[in-house]
Amino acid sequence: MSSRAERKANKKAQKEIEKEFDELWTNPMKKPFLEKIVLNIGVGSGGEELERATTVLKTIAGKEPVKTLSKKNIKEFNLRKGRPIGVKVTIRGKEAEKLLKRLLLVNNDKILRHSFDNYGNFGFGITEHITIPGIDYDNLIGIWGLDVIGRIVRPGMRVRYRRKHKAKVPKHHYVSKLESQYFLQKKFDVDIVEKLNLEYT
Repeated sequence: MSSRAERKANKKAQKEIEKEFDELWTNPMKKPFLEKIVLNIGVGSGGEELERATTVLKTIAGKEPVKTLSKKNIKEFNLRKGRPIGVKVTIRGKEAEKLLKRLLLVNNDKILRHSFDNYGNFGFGITEHITIPGIDYDNLIGIWGLDVIGRIVRPGMRVRYRRKHKAKVPKHHYVSKLESQYFLQKKFDVDIVEKLNLEYT
């Protein structure tokens, strides 16, 4: 098969997949939505550096971050179980959608194809937090990188996490990798790419 014929076949297959998702989403219990995004900065230690990272996330998200703790002892890195090693903040609902649009601008609205799993999760990194629109450089804070993790789900997923009467969720109710990619393309105008070529001005 020639490359032209192969591209044509791939395009046709993609359109069939998109049509299948559009039909599936007419059922309100099958229509996915962005449940949350989590911003995380790993510091490796506490003290002043941790406070700076906390300030960065608070400035970006407008919410108070929480500290992440080491889960085990690692002598080589001078880590002890229970010690703070980073900060994270979780944003949900409309706030999450609004913030995600800002964060995607850093990577020119592009996400790598391999940054998705088959459970509705996706993620990308931001090397310098000052590239986020609306964030200014502060020489007292410096420049920080952070991880952005998002989760796309269908209605009804809370039965797995609620305190009372927990229940298992069948695999078909999770949002697949292809469906997550199409959701972001349609909802946030994201391009799914094999490689990021970014130029900051």
